[in-house]
Amino acid sequence: MTKIVFASNNITHWPLANPGFEVGTYDADRVPYSIKLSNLETLNSPKFTPVTGEDTWFHFRFHAIGTGSAILPLIRGYNDDGSVLFDIVRKSSSQMLCTAILDNGTTSVQADATTAWAFSKVNTCDVHVTTKALGVELRLYVNSALAAELIMTSNPNGLTAPSSFSLGSCMNYGTSSFTSISEIIVADGDTRNARLDLLRPSATGAYEQWSGLLTTLADDDPTTGMTTIAAAQRQTVSLTPYTGAANMSNFVITSQTTRGQNSPTGLQHTIRLSGVDYDSTAMPLDFQLQYNMTDYEINPATSLPWLGSDLALIETGFISVA
Repeated sequence: MTKIVFASNNITHWPLANPGFEVGTYDADRVPYSIKLSNLETLNSPKFTPVTGEDTWFHFRFHAIGTGSAILPLIRGYNDDGSVLFDIVRKSSSQMLCTAILDNGTTSVQADATTAWAFSKVNTCDVHVTTKALGVELRLYVNSALAAELIMTSNPNGLTAPSSFSLGSCMNYGTSSFTSISEIIVADGDTRNARLDLLRPSATGAYEQWSGLLTTLADDDPTTGMTTIAAAQRQTVSLTPYTGAANMSNFVITSQTTRGQNSPTGLQHTIRLSGVDYDSTAMPLDFQLQYNMTDYEINPATSLPWLGSDLALIETGFISVA
């Protein structure tokens, strides 16, 4: 089963990002807004834990008005030491064609995509990156169709799987144009045809042991939130209704944290179902703003794949760890 290592449709994960609400540029039934990039803007993701295998898939949906500049990549991937692994850049200012570039730390290769994205429509981009001891590979999918393939048979610097990426506005045209990106997923398996539904805290759950207002967990402000100075404190919440397909796959919890001088040093995510708590492994906390994610690949209460109906019964939350 595919394991997700990063999922986002939240501007707090992208410093200086703005939300976009333009009708037709994102799916309002699944997410509350798009991540809106203005002309010549680049947004950088937080660091995430890389996949454990060789294959990393990047996926997102985007809408752009058409002609633009190739100055900035649409997406650029980095591994743990900040080395650039790949770029997807605009090939032509008059078309929505792109060029894929793959780098092994010493040299690079590139290939032009054989398929263009559509003007003024929501498109999908999937990038499959393979990092092996004996080489690196890249495959670009434009609206799920293979559009470019690059293979390098050496990896002299031992480049590892990506742990961050940036998104750019190369599809923009002029200072008044923008690109709308949404439903961003990074996983260790095929992400073509993947969708993301964002559920937010809506009411307090069975545990109320952290201080602060529940509304600060969903206000798109990384400087607000709930706090505790004690260990083993639980907080759970119920979620906004799920309205997506019944055949869902992974259930992911994400959070952002900062650690104070006297605060607990770790965090766990938790799911509560039928009065039983299912806690994640502990995650160490940093003093800097940090992205945390737990992927519950199957329903821990049933050991079966998730059903859409399961989400009406669920509480999610977090626990402070000494």
